[in-house]
Amino acid sequence: MSRLARITITVPKDLLEAAEERLGKGEPSRSALIRRIIETALREAEQREKVEQYIREYREHPQTEDEVGWGDAIAIDALKEIRWDASR
Repeated sequence: MSRLARITITVPKDLLEAAEERLGKGEPSRSALIRRIIETALREAEQREKVEQYIREYREHPQTEDEVGWGDAIAIDALKEIRWDASR
């Protein structure tokens, strides 16, 4: 059984013309172009959903003062080890 399915879609003519222009710029076929566009859109939607989920979770559980202070303390300790001699 083939893993491909054939579909028929209706699009505005100007959109089809823009797609046809892309075919002259490296896309091997309409099918390949549409496949790539759908894959890209799905990947971007998934990424957006992950970012939105991260933001929702951060808003529900923001960093505490202790967590923020811990990072500051490490940075301060690291900076103490640097020689700040301007004559070098």
